[in-house]
Amino acid sequence: YDMLFLGSTSFGAFERVWETWAPPKCRFFLWLVLHNRCWTADRLAKRGLPHPSACPLCDQEEETIQHLLISCVFARQFWYFLLSRSGLPNLSPDNAFCSLDDWWSRAVEKIPRDLQSGFNSIVILGAWSLWRHRNDCVFNGRSPSLANTLTLAGDELRMWCSAGAKGLNLLSTLMFMLDPGG
Repeated sequence: YDMLFLGSTSFGAFERVWETWAPPKCRFFLWLVLHNRCWTADRLAKRGLPHPSACPLCDQEEETIQHLLISCVFARQFWYFLLSRSGLPNLSPDNAFCSLDDWWSRAVEKIPRDLQSGFNSIVILGAWSLWRHRNDCVFNGRSPSLANTLTLAGDELRMWCSAGAKGLNLLSTLMFMLDPGG
């Protein structure tokens, strides 16, 4: 039998996620983030599974994916330094944003159209780097380190460029000429 799919799903961030220079695994991660499907403490708790009592990066609030990537003080510092390197510190998230999607959709509107794919790729890079650092803290007992997370982002960006993300080459040169401290 031929199957016919009736209906569709709405995903407003489609272009911001899928039309970037980020690797597919990172784009898929952002799709999970934007659909609140990441295994953070809040989701583990709802299912009665063991979970950390507080965010592993700031140890101040419950860990949710939105907290981890956007409202955590560690994450806000990370975004500030990451975006400062490309001359965009004014686009860093602050407490006014409740979700990554809200912040991202407002920030990308302030970027010229021809630079939006690069900016969207950097947002994915930042979220991916924060997630990887969080996992290193949770699963390997590492201590949170802003410098290490920025170094991780720089290393990841260079790998993306080496793998063919030609549009990010200039951006990576500008962003990572500075040391991790900014």
